[in-house]
Amino acid sequence: MPEALAVFFILAVSVIVFAAAWLRGRDLSLINADYELQRLRHHEAWLRLRLELAEREQWSDDMIAGIADEHHRTSLQLARAVGSSHLR
Repeated sequence: MPEALAVFFILAVSVIVFAAAWLRGRDLSLINADYELQRLRHHEAWLRLRLELAEREQWSDDMIAGIADEHHRTSLQLARAVGSSHLR
């Protein structure tokens, strides 16, 4: 019986910690817009270099397409972030 209570206690604490972390992660006031913009710019530049390397070294079409897709999505995120930062 004490073992069952210990397992239940650990499960309950785990659920509480998960819920608290999830709620904190969704708190928009904790997101640093300048840092996020810098991170997106860095990631977009890195993906562009990676795509150039993949094309130059003739990687497989699937790998090039995957990098190109991620680069496109990151560019769109960056454009949205830059657009919203100009509105402030």
